[in-house]
Amino acid sequence: MMKSFVRLWLFLALALPACMVRAADSDAIALAGQQRMLSQRIVKSWCQIGLNVLPELSKTQLDEAVRRFDSNLSALEPVATSPEARTALAGLRSAWTPLRSAVAGVMRQEDAAQLDSRAEDVLMAAERLTRVLQAQATAPVGRWINLAARQRMLSQRLVKIYMLQQWGADSSALREESERVQNEFSGALANMQQNADSPALRGELDNLALQWEWLHTVLVTEGAESFRLIMAEGGDAMLQLADQITRLYQQPAP
Repeated sequence: MMKSFVRLWLFLALALPACMVRAADSDAIALAGQQRMLSQRIVKSWCQIGLNVLPELSKTQLDEAVRRFDSNLSALEPVATSPEARTALAGLRSAWTPLRSAVAGVMRQEDAAQLDSRAEDVLMAAERLTRVLQAQATAPVGRWINLAARQRMLSQRLVKIYMLQQWGADSSALREESERVQNEFSGALANMQQNADSPALRGELDNLALQWEWLHTVLVTEGAESFRLIMAEGGDAMLQLADQITRLYQQPAP
């Protein structure tokens, strides 16, 4: 009996730290991935204010996105322990400073392209940090967390591109990027659906697929200004679903 107790104690002593490490890896990847999403949400919300699309809600979303980005940076500091992660985090901080200053200034239509350019710098820096943390993760589930978290970003990126186009910043490059993002989102969603290993996860992925089918129909339809509200609300619904899916991937396996 005593020997069994000792073996159980040793197992728990070894297993619990490993579980804690995996949880820390998952949280760090998800946080870094959220920074990608926030970079796009900031520009999306900024444009929606300028277009008078849910202006009060959009202002609340913009302010919350800025606060969350700052909070996430602080939370990432203690988990970015390797030299590569520290360098990537420093790069993210450096890219964030000019974007944060820009959204706090006067809102002018002619500044939309420059604001988006700064957000792209933040997106690339956040992507580098996410990839570093994923490469250092101790469990392969980090790949799925990163993929689901990236869907959060893509949901906001699609709406951001649409709002930029509506606000007069349309270009062939933006149209090509919108098509590329749509293809990436569809491919990643299909990949996750094919590999879902729990009823809860399959259910949420099916819900996301239904929402995506509806929003994608709007995107490929020659839209009037009335589609602005549909895009804003549809993008938020997709973000909520993708966030829930990310959280399901973060849960430890039973």
